[in-house]
Amino acid sequence: MPDERTETLRLRLTPEARDALRAALADRPSGSGVRVWVERGMRPHAQMMIDRPSHRDVPLELDGIPLLLDESSLHFLRDAEVRYHREHHPPGFEVVGPFLPTVLPPATPPPSPSPPPPGPPSTQEKRGDHAAVEEKIRAALKNIYDPEIPMNVIDLGLIYGMEWNDAGELTVRMTLTSPGCPVVEAFAEEVTRTAREASGLSSVKVEIVWEPPWGPDRMSEFARRQFGYA
Repeated sequence: MPDERTETLRLRLTPEARDALRAALADRPSGSGVRVWVERGMRPHAQMMIDRPSHRDVPLELDGIPLLLDESSLHFLRDAEVRYHREHHPPGFEVVGPFLPTVLPPATPPPSPSPPPPGPPSTQEKRGDHAAVEEKIRAALKNIYDPEIPMNVIDLGLIYGMEWNDAGELTVRMTLTSPGCPVVEAFAEEVTRTAREASGLSSVKVEIVWEPPWGPDRMSEFARRQFGYA
């Protein structure tokens, strides 16, 4: 009988992942399965290992592969895909999906800038440059998750805005779902580091604000659907 907890999971295996897991299970004792769980935090990531089943598992057979799922990880694994990369050194598995951060490639140095035109840049040029930088930052911040709610800070609506001063320094205004969040400092540090890396700016500050207070109405349409608000 299907487990109700996995009926809407829609977890997938690529053919390469299925074959690699089948080969790995062939060398293990009968009854073994593939344990899949998600390490939670600001950058949740999936882990996998061959293991014996326990009474705490949420079992799922996928393409003939017995999976042993952690119940607290099911939300992160919704609509996810397990991949196997033979070309990596060493070869390995990767779990990707809409509720897991994207593994970003290492940043490449920007090309050498062209000589600036004479005179200061216009206000319109500054706005265009700022908008492009903010877009990069927002894309990178989608890989940071609230430690208590399995959703990224952009779709949760925790980023209230970005402000530039005349010196070209950027301040990111953000909030948290609760003023009593125990990781507020670590959260702000992670957002600061990510914004600096994504933008290439040396001066990025994060300002934690509590007004207006956060609520579900600040979520993106995608997040509201996932949590039953739309």
